[in-house]
Amino acid sequence: MKQRVSLATHLNRIVSLPAGELAIVIGIFSVLATASMHWVVRNITAALPGDLGDPLLNTWILAWDAERFLHGLDGFWDAPMFFPYPSSLAYSEHLLGVAIFTAPLQWLTDNPILVYNLAYLASFVLAGTGMYLLTTSITGSRLAGMIGGMAFAFLPYRADQASHLQVLLYGWMPVGLWGLHRYFYNGQRKMLVVFALAFVLQGFSNGYFFYFFAAVVVIVACVEVIYRVRQRPIMLVDLTCTALLMGAMVAPIAIAYLDVRTDMSLVRTRSEMVMFSADTTSYLHASPDLSLWGNMLQGGGLETKLFPGFGLLTLAALGLIAPFAVKTASKTNLKRLAATYGTVAAVSFVISLGPEPSFDGILLTTTGPYDWLLSVIPGFDGLRVPARSAIAVFLGLAVLASIAMRCLVDRLSRRAAIAVTLVVMTVIAAEGYHTRRMVPFHPDGPEAERATTEWLRQLPPGPAIVLPFYERTDHVPNTMRSVYATLQHGHPLVNGFSGFSTPLVRYFEDSTKLRDYRQYNDVLNGLRAVGVRYVVIHGHRFRNAEEVSILITAIQNEVEHLENSWFFGTNWIFELKPSDESYELPQNTGSRINRSAFHASASHDQRRLERAFDGDYRTRWTSDSAQAGNESIELRFDQPTDVSHVRLWLRRTDFNDYPRQLLIETTEDGEHWEELYQGRGFPRLLLSLVERLDNFYAHVEVPLPANQSKILRLRQTRSDRVFYWSIHELHLWER
Repeated sequence: MKQRVSLATHLNRIVSLPAGELAIVIGIFSVLATASMHWVVRNITAALPGDLGDPLLNTWILAWDAERFLHGLDGFWDAPMFFPYPSSLAYSEHLLGVAIFTAPLQWLTDNPILVYNLAYLASFVLAGTGMYLLTTSITGSRLAGMIGGMAFAFLPYRADQASHLQVLLYGWMPVGLWGLHRYFYNGQRKMLVVFALAFVLQGFSNGYFFYFFAAVVVIVACVEVIYRVRQRPIMLVDLTCTALLMGAMVAPIAIAYLDVRTDMSLVRTRSEMVMFSADTTSYLHASPDLSLWGNMLQGGGLETKLFPGFGLLTLAALGLIAPFAVKTASKTNLKRLAATYGTVAAVSFVISLGPEPSFDGILLTTTGPYDWLLSVIPGFDGLRVPARSAIAVFLGLAVLASIAMRCLVDRLSRRAAIAVTLVVMTVIAAEGYHTRRMVPFHPDGPEAERATTEWLRQLPPGPAIVLPFYERTDHVPNTMRSVYATLQHGHPLVNGFSGFSTPLVRYFEDSTKLRDYRQYNDVLNGLRAVGVRYVVIHGHRFRNAEEVSILITAIQNEVEHLENSWFFGTNWIFELKPSDESYELPQNTGSRINRSAFHASASHDQRRLERAFDGDYRTRWTSDSAQAGNESIELRFDQPTDVSHVRLWLRRTDFNDYPRQLLIETTEDGEHWEELYQGRGFPRLLLSLVERLDNFYAHVEVPLPANQSKILRLRQTRSDRVFYWSIHELHLWER
């Protein structure tokens, strides 16, 4: 039998992996990815895997990134959706870690669908090659490396995540750990640069992994630093400098996200986190798309089908035990590695359970380590899916599997070892094999849609809103079709789809405003106020032609708001006039007027009026009937008061009870009234959703000219068939 070399000797030989070997490994995983994902390859230029939600969003983001690269990243964050909110790209993954590689393909092919699918296939290759680098390096066995790479690249978990490219692009993790281990082994600081670049690329591909991969790195680094007593001081300095380097690289991106998080309160609720947390039994639930196990291991909720494969679980268990039970070429090192990556898997498993760990649906505790992480880590409350920490679990299992193979290889002949490796690879490939529906996507769409997009491309710049805003069927795909079209015509849209939304989008989706065609005088007035220039109507997306006809007539009747219009089969474009009223929101200058400074009376429901001044946003004064145009509130001041502006707060979840027409008058003698303001309530409602969020409580806010009010009267002078006039809180400021 051929004499075996020690792990240390083998490590010396592969400190620098030969380029030829790396090319062969990449080629192997490329072939395997192409074969297993043949259903993607067959439709690579004209369809997307899974659906037209997240895949089309990510396709659009990659194309947007490529286009911004040509402009030196100018306007990078202000992607053309969710107008008029700034930094709308920060509502989603920016995918920079992917785009820097796919941008040249985008420029060469001008086919975003092809580019996305190539990135999808490349995610398998990166995961396999990266894990091969790591596990070959730390175990000293190429066969063990192939098992590790195979297990990590073809996880059954990928079947459930076929629509989430950003989740599948986890292959930079093992590359980063490869660099980190190499640094600890040979002290080469350049390997810390490799680690830092891989870490940043991983985080730039998926923001979740900034956090979940960081937990892995901390565990590995702590173990290695503790083990190397003599080198510890210099290593701590090196690691600190590396952390500072990574911080400098990440800071510009992190600042953009933190700014948007602060301005828009983009945090996840605890209920969302619990919903998308793993259950202990989630690791035995699989996607029904799996060919082998899909019908037998069904269960689990959204994002919680975390089955890693029985082959991987078996090998990982052996890898955790074998270094302590059998003699190997380098027993001590493998023991430490097994303990390290066993810890990685265990810690990541606990994190994946989220804030309320459970077993088979039974709550184990109402709080857990996840709550501590939420309290100490900035931005951690922006993560909706704790279950994605399972990727780090799988990383630990893949390393343990390679350790098991190393122990096995030491006890077999070369030929037998190769045979066993091929069998194990076959089992892993079979367990991970899946198919997913490829959804065709034709960017140009129907003839009317193509004509509409082309005409928009030629029109002067200006924001647009696309109707129907919330389709009763296929809402997400149709919204994404509209967003995708911005790549062609360049106009920013009020519409948008992402992990987060905007108050304005939520209002239009949840309210009946855009679907009540009798209110389009208000609607168009409000859209003009927030800066919308074009209303685009895709008639073929409505339920029926009659509904389209009613909408078109409703808009055409509002000639005071219209500049121009164009007709393309079933589609229309209306150009709105610039707003003829200044709707700038007042600044909170001056001082709030104390409730004790005035007496209040109301034309309706006097007994509840005090609820508008009680400081409780949950209570309200209301007209107690549909607005009729005769509602009023009078405020009598003890002393003449220069009221600078008023703010009428609305209900947090329902913004329909705003005053349709608000008239504010003042008098010094109670007889002669002077008009201070008159205007529609809806434009100011929309502006409050855009410019001053205050935890998403909308309001109508009005600045007033100089006055000396003895009595200030607020009158509602228009009618509404259904909705009351309600005020949850009424605030006044003195100039």
